[in-house]
Amino acid sequence: MAVPLDEWQKRMERHFSALAERRAVSGFPIFALEHGLDDGDLEEIAKQLRGRLNTGLRLAPHWLLWTIYSAERGYTYEGGEYWQSFEDVTPGWDSRDRYRVTAWFSKFQSTYNGVVPSGPWASHFSIIAWPITHAVLPRYLQQQFARTLYDLRFTLARLTTIEPAVIGRLIASNVYYASTRFEQFLQQEELVGRIVLALLHQDPREGEEPLLPATLDRIVADLEQMRHARGWLREASRVVADRFKGIGRGTAPRTSAGGRDIVERRLQEARPDIRPDLRLRYAGNGRWTLVIDVPNFKSIAALNPGIQQFLRQTRSKLNGDDVRRPASWVLSGNRRAVLKAWPDPSRPLVSFESSNGVVDHLLESECRMSPGPIWLFRIGADGNAREIASRLVRPGYDYILASLDKFEDLQDGMTGCAIECSNICAIRISVPSDVSAAYIQWLRIRNLELARTIRVWPAGLPGRNWDGEGRSEWLTTEKPCFGIAPDHPVDAYRVTLNDDAAVTFSAGEPGGPTFIQLPQLAAGTHRLNVKAHRSAALDALGAPPSHEGYLELRIREPEPWMPGTTSHVGLAVTSDPHDATLDVFWENELDLTVFGPEGHQVTPRVSLEDAKGEEIYSAQVCPPIDLPILPDIWERRFQEFLRQQHAEWRYLEAASGLLAIEGQELGRFVVRFDHDALPVRWVLRHQGEGVALRLVDDTGQKDAKPKCRFFSLETPTKIERLDAGLALAGFDVQSPGGLFVVQHGKFRDVVIVSTGLSGGGLEGLGVQPYYPRIADSPKSIIKNMRILRYWKSARLAGFLANARRSQVVVGLTTRLYGALAGRDWGRAEAALMRGSDRVKGFDHLHSLLDHRGGFPSVLRRDAQSIEGGRKVITDWFAELAARYGVCSDQALCVLAVDIASRPHEVPRLYRDRLPGLLKLIMAKPLLLRGARFVALSHACADNRPVELLPRWE
Repeated sequence: MAVPLDEWQKRMERHFSALAERRAVSGFPIFALEHGLDDGDLEEIAKQLRGRLNTGLRLAPHWLLWTIYSAERGYTYEGGEYWQSFEDVTPGWDSRDRYRVTAWFSKFQSTYNGVVPSGPWASHFSIIAWPITHAVLPRYLQQQFARTLYDLRFTLARLTTIEPAVIGRLIASNVYYASTRFEQFLQQEELVGRIVLALLHQDPREGEEPLLPATLDRIVADLEQMRHARGWLREASRVVADRFKGIGRGTAPRTSAGGRDIVERRLQEARPDIRPDLRLRYAGNGRWTLVIDVPNFKSIAALNPGIQQFLRQTRSKLNGDDVRRPASWVLSGNRRAVLKAWPDPSRPLVSFESSNGVVDHLLESECRMSPGPIWLFRIGADGNAREIASRLVRPGYDYILASLDKFEDLQDGMTGCAIECSNICAIRISVPSDVSAAYIQWLRIRNLELARTIRVWPAGLPGRNWDGEGRSEWLTTEKPCFGIAPDHPVDAYRVTLNDDAAVTFSAGEPGGPTFIQLPQLAAGTHRLNVKAHRSAALDALGAPPSHEGYLELRIREPEPWMPGTTSHVGLAVTSDPHDATLDVFWENELDLTVFGPEGHQVTPRVSLEDAKGEEIYSAQVCPPIDLPILPDIWERRFQEFLRQQHAEWRYLEAASGLLAIEGQELGRFVVRFDHDALPVRWVLRHQGEGVALRLVDDTGQKDAKPKCRFFSLETPTKIERLDAGLALAGFDVQSPGGLFVVQHGKFRDVVIVSTGLSGGGLEGLGVQPYYPRIADSPKSIIKNMRILRYWKSARLAGFLANARRSQVVVGLTTRLYGALAGRDWGRAEAALMRGSDRVKGFDHLHSLLDHRGGFPSVLRRDAQSIEGGRKVITDWFAELAARYGVCSDQALCVLAVDIASRPHEVPRLYRDRLPGLLKLIMAKPLLLRGARFVALSHACADNRPVELLPRWE
């Protein structure tokens, strides 16, 4: 006979009360998943709960069982929509009942010291955070979690405390190749630390187990069913377990020292290695490209949560590049860039747009290039030239010498070359075997030294990035080993590490090597001094003193191998934004650049994965492409791919996407894109020929309803309000679809759904939007600018969604310019977009400019030739407008260029100042028409298809 729910409720109350009493000493919180029930018990309870739900009986008497039931749904959650999966297995569940779940978990927390969701993700997704947190480690995250523990096993083994928050912060700061959902999970640092302790800390004392043994056994058993996960977990446990046994348990004692004191102490223990590497890559025809590799700043992020947050939220910039890198770029997996200007040696190579005391100090001291004014690069066998910081040149080798000044009195074997950077001169040097006195003097004048003949090299495991002259990179898990060999008599070598105690080694015969091995070293930069003591025979001959030199060892933590990135030394791939979402990528808004040797080709491939990580789509984007690939080339190729593949619904089903750049012998580079799930969002489902749309609200704001609005494809500026209750329940989208907007607090989601035909024949493939006249008032113009931003920024879904959106955007934009610059100007722009004769279209626009003073003629003659991005073009336009008496107000000129190039962003950029500025600029139609003429000239340059807006960002 089945046990009734009332009895199950009492059993679970007794179970969790006893568990809370045992945990009282350690303070470890309790998870709802720690129920100790077997599969049969869970199925019986679930069956009775669903039966009670369907008969309309009260749910509150069995709140604890519903809490367990919800946690179980969180454990089996596959990463898609939690409430959708919950309702699929719980017939009769009303979406409005989700607020009860929060109340049940809150009661569990207060009654039994249950775990509390934490971190930014938990605050944004305040409802589903409870069941997913109490699921401990949902199955869909288990494989990534096991891989992360394996990747960071050596770092974990070196911890001096097992405080959960410290462990969780270390994991979050150093994780590689994580999906968006896994990164969100890791934001709960205390929770993550407790899970790590439970999985790896195998011998807890009574009452101090972070997790019920039965629950831990269940998670481990599920992990061991997954491919590779069993091996990863066992190896991580083997490396970490012995170390954990010798560390104090529980929460580490708090000291009175402040956070800054702790940071300074950590900085003294090991200076983070954040000095970028500069190298030259041959581009053909005597030209070289300057490439910078920026180390991962995760070692700095691990110093404290404040610094981690600063690095995640602050944009950065490279010395020698005007591009602002997105927030968290220095923590990403792709930190290589091509510099177009030679860096200023007086400034750090990386800077941030806002200040942080600790970070600024590290940048000033640790993130600089060599001071110059001359820089030496040795050309390696792979064709790349690496900087030689010791400034030593050796006979028989080739070098690139870079200088801020021109080189004079070139010697034999020296020829001019070019580095594709501004403000730098360069020559190539082939050092002869027999070096003349004049040659040596030439080197000395430039602070270069001809190498002595004591050779030092990495032995055994080769030091990474060995420059041949004393600089190499090693891992914290390795014991660096070096060989030393002189070609003249030497008695001994005196070796000093970091200016500590010296050790003396006897030297062998001339030409014979002496090997020295160092112990494992802490992460950071170490200096090894080697001094050769000459023999008595050389003293008798009055020979010059023996050479003393140093080796610089850059020690770092092991950086895990990432699938698909076995080797990409021959490829320099950059993507902007570096952390682009799947929506940005699939809508072709990603700027992709691939550099590599001339004459080589790469093949791009795309794949999509569902929430379980299973591939649901894969295709080759195009035939092999010649290097280099610039953003405009990639945009055209990927646009052709999107038109031909018709994979819209596969994209909607995907949780992540991968772009693989395959270069055969050059290596393979993979870029990952994830869907960013918002706390309030639209969820689509393809049903036959139609589309169902449903609103999901995980904000937990029970007293406030989300605001839902709809703009039809046929009336794209008319606002229609949607009932939030109807949206939460879901509905079918009527043909031809439109724009759906939901706003709840600071969260907003916008999606364009295109479905069905708008009419008969070929015309039914498109739409015929109707636009009411836009009034010549700032209020009306600002309203339509905001609507335009909705249409431009929305996600796309369905049949011909991109083409139909383009129709709407072109129509609304040209009408906006008509309201701002005159109806005749708006009609002329619309004619340019429709027509095939571009020259005729520009002639018409040119005729509409006021020709007094020659302002229009200069615009037509010079507009396309002005390069350098938005700021350069704006400054040129403002200077021209002032010179010809069109406008001397710099602020109005900037606004004119902004309206002409990005009207949808103007309300956000100018906010409360905009109404007054619009009144002023509408009184100067020539200023705005001139700015639009410049913008259109750039948008239509190089025989590209006619576009309305330039790409200056």
